[in-house]
Amino acid sequence: MNSPFAEAILNGSLLLAIPVALLAGLVSFLSPCVLPLVPGYLGYVTGLTGVDLQKQRRGRMLAGIGLFVLGFSVIFVLLGGAFGQLGSFITGSQNMWITQLLGVLVIVMGVVFMGGFGWLQRDAKIHAKPPAGLWGAPLL
Repeated sequence: MNSPFAEAILNGSLLLAIPVALLAGLVSFLSPCVLPLVPGYLGYVTGLTGVDLQKQRRGRMLAGIGLFVLGFSVIFVLLGGAFGQLGSFITGSQNMWITQLLGVLVIVMGVVFMGGFGWLQRDAKIHAKPPAGLWGAPLL
């Protein structure tokens, strides 16, 4: 690894790794593809509009944000644990066929994105939405 950030995180002090991780999170939060979504998420998880925010306490907004982050974190921790456990079951002899299978999957996905396999071009949407407000924040 040639990155000083990666070296600091993997081999350095935890006191140095935490600010580096916070900086990386802030940079990703301020990216042009994430920042415009923030007002919508805040409005959804708090159940408040811009007018309501001036009248309400900040506690409701912070509770909604905290519940949203908690729900997000629980999902990623569970997925990380599940895939980590799955990875521990895979031995060296199984790596070759898994690599080949995933290679075929990437090729098929490329053909689908180019317009092939018309039956895979269907659009499916989930119409159920969690309720706006504090109850829906962790589910979002």
